[in-house]
Amino acid sequence: MHKPVREANAAGAGGFAVAVPPVADRRPLTVVNHGIERTDDYAWLRADNWREAMHDAAVLPPDIRTYLEAENAYAAAATADVELLRLALFQEMRARIKEDDSSVPATDGAYAYSTRYEHGGQHPLVMRTRRDGSDPRVLIDAHAMAEGLSYFRLGGFTHSPDHRLIAYSVDDKGSEYFTLRIRDAETGADLDDRIEATTGGGVWAADGRTLFYIWVDENHRPAKVFRHLPP
Repeated sequence: MHKPVREANAAGAGGFAVAVPPVADRRPLTVVNHGIERTDDYAWLRADNWREAMHDAAVLPPDIRTYLEAENAYAAAATADVELLRLALFQEMRARIKEDDSSVPATDGAYAYSTRYEHGGQHPLVMRTRRDGSDPRVLIDAHAMAEGLSYFRLGGFTHSPDHRLIAYSVDDKGSEYFTLRIRDAETGADLDDRIEATTGGGVWAADGRTLFYIWVDENHRPAKVFRHLPP
């Protein structure tokens, strides 16, 4: 079995223990392609069920997960002495960014759409106002949606031509498979529609009801364009 990360007895610079990297097992696998024989000692680290693991990391084989966690622990231990510097650099860069920023409103019909970041927020608010700036409304609060999740990314979002519906997508696993949802712009409630394994974008037809999107296959390739009709 591979050896997990451990700390050597000797202390390194600054008094930090010297981290010893994990050592992966050698499990030779020999394959022949086009008459050429090739042996890969570490082929076992390529999970046969990687397609399923893209959707759910919990199905990753235990030996692969254990080794990856050991590598992560080693990286954390090896860079522990620069943690305070990393934090200081992060705080300095953040201090130079206007955190409560917003995009230029994009007008369409009677409304103007924009995104806005609040101080301390990592994810945007998708906003809508009337063209004169009145009646501001938060259509999507991505920061609130990300609460408690270890990963969250808001993908595309687009409003229907009649401004009644909002199509938006999220990836909450880091798999880059986006789930499309449809929201009622007036009530803020999501419809029951839940479209899995998309590229993240959507395009409304002129009727304001038909949504076109791209489906991603098991190899994570854009494969087909589908039409969806909300109820």
